[in-house]
Amino acid sequence: MIAWDLTVFYRRGDTGGGQGLHGINNSDSIAEAARDAVHAAQEWAERTGSTIKTIPGRLLINGLKGPIDLPGLDGSLPLNEAVASAEEALRKWDAQQQQSVTERDTAALPERKNADRDGLEGPRYDIVGGHLAALWQDLASTGALDDTTTPGATDNDLAAAENHTGYRWPDEIRELFSLHPGGIEIVPMFRLLSLNEAITTWDMWMQITDDLRERWPEGSVPDESAIRTAPAGTPAEVFVPELIPIADDAAGTSLCVDIRTGSLHGCVVEYSATAGGSRPLWSSASAMVADVVDAIRVRGTFHDDWTPTTSGTLAWQSPD
Repeated sequence: MIAWDLTVFYRRGDTGGGQGLHGINNSDSIAEAARDAVHAAQEWAERTGSTIKTIPGRLLINGLKGPIDLPGLDGSLPLNEAVASAEEALRKWDAQQQQSVTERDTAALPERKNADRDGLEGPRYDIVGGHLAALWQDLASTGALDDTTTPGATDNDLAAAENHTGYRWPDEIRELFSLHPGGIEIVPMFRLLSLNEAITTWDMWMQITDDLRERWPEGSVPDESAIRTAPAGTPAEVFVPELIPIADDAAGTSLCVDIRTGSLHGCVVEYSATAGGSRPLWSSASAMVADVVDAIRVRGTFHDDWTPTTSGTLAWQSPD
């Protein structure tokens, strides 16, 4: 007998999110359990008038294995292909878990580096991102989120926020704010901001830039036009509108997504009033979340050697 849990990502009118579905298959076949999950997802969508996104569902087997990708829930794949993809993903998941155990027992995690792009030093952590909604569900499955029911920002809220900053944001930033209401300490010392808090923080940094401009010594005022047209990931002497705050340490430093153009468009950087914008930490918000999930699952260290703990919410243990 196999118990399965499936998270389906959907849209319904102006809203959307992830819906959890559950079931038990009386056989011992992963394929049969996956078939049950596909049928349950499609029946749920029809019953509720929802449109399933093309993002793969996240399938958990017996509460222990996964979550793994279950594609084709939107009807884009024949049932047999969707089931075969899920079986292959589970085989890879099993292999990766075994590899993680071996690596954890034999060696410390190596420092992650990245090659230069656009003539810049690449992100500090060479982590691959992916579907943010799916990665967020992976984070939830680790026990890191104490609140998985409070909705995030709506499409109307996001449109107003974009209008306030004067930019259309990358889809990933929009999705990030739609997934959570703020609060989780996603990176050690940095709490994720709600959409309203992000705009308040953006306004604060813009005001600080205005104040600095008035007090900067004559002849040394930074060229804001050059900063704004530089490639994403370029250190910024002053805050510019293309930096969108997503997390804050309440002590003068924010994590921002850099939406300037270039190969690092959408990267996550630190910005502080004293140090300006630093080297990118991750190539994207999804890469940041993927790094957090990986650190939790392999019981490894994270940014600046902090160690994650999860017991109903995400917390961090100092390396000291």
